[in-house]
Amino acid sequence: MRIQQVAIAAIKKDNKFLLTKRVKMDPEDVDYAPFVWHLPGGGIEKNEDAEISLKREIKEELNIEIDSCILVPKTFIDTRRDWQGVFTLFLCKLKDYNQEIILNEESEEYGWFTIEEASKLKVLPHTIEMIKEADKIKK
Repeated sequence: MRIQQVAIAAIKKDNKFLLTKRVKMDPEDVDYAPFVWHLPGGGIEKNEDAEISLKREIKEELNIEIDSCILVPKTFIDTRRDWQGVFTLFLCKLKDYNQEIILNEESEEYGWFTIEEASKLKVLPHTIEMIKEADKIKK
């Protein structure tokens, strides 16, 4: 089994969280296809700090910069096929709320959702649980 460390951003603005709608699915996620919503983030590379990885992934996926990342004190683990993800979650703010979000080829859409709105979407495992945990953090 392949184990992957993953950094995830819960980016919050006005009591809403930023989710992206995936079109390009990783092999371990194909059972959830097509078009599933999730919190942005990605794999932590060898010898890479989780927060540095997250900032890199957000820049690659959304063409924006995040700031003020606070580690959410809960680890999320999910097993899919022959892959296990160990997720490190951060509550983050945008460095500049006037930044234009430009999605890369992985996603076709993004949106800002309350917990209640996100709960009605087709999401990857643990997405709602992660949002709820991030929402407990007071900045």
